[in-house]
Amino acid sequence: VAYRCSFRVTEAAYCIERAMDILAQKLGMDPAELRLKNFVRPEQFPYHSALGWEYDSGDYATAMKKAMESTKYAELRKEQAAKRAAFKRGETREIMGIGVSFFTEIVGAGPSKNCDILGIAMFDSCEIRMHPNGAGIARVGSKSQGQGHETTWAQI
Repeated sequence: VAYRCSFRVTEAAYCIERAMDILAQKLGMDPAELRLKNFVRPEQFPYHSALGWEYDSGDYATAMKKAMESTKYAELRKEQAAKRAAFKRGETREIMGIGVSFFTEIVGAGPSKNCDILGIAMFDSCEIRMHPNGAGIARVGSKSQGQGHETTWAQI
């Protein structure tokens, strides 16, 4: 998995997205269209979720539509349909899948009263000390998981 995250967020996002795909299939809808239909609309912001999270802004439908346009989603769906038909006729063993996913991740979490999971506040800290000789020490309260923190901190 190229994406790494804590608190099993990745797995939860997978379960939600899989449920959306199953629902789209049961409703006979395109998975992207189902998502577009159910996004929080820009005029609903700030939006408060059922769990109490506040989403301050966003235009998810525009982002999804731009992604669909740039990947030529409609053409991909036609190609997929043609390959599935050829597969059913026994003309090929090649099939084509298309994955659609949309995930909003909390960043800049803010006050720990709003971002507490099991008693663990979801924010990082940093203490910076500057010495008279110009040297500095930064004590950072997070660990890199491959995102390149070491480079970022050195540049700061």
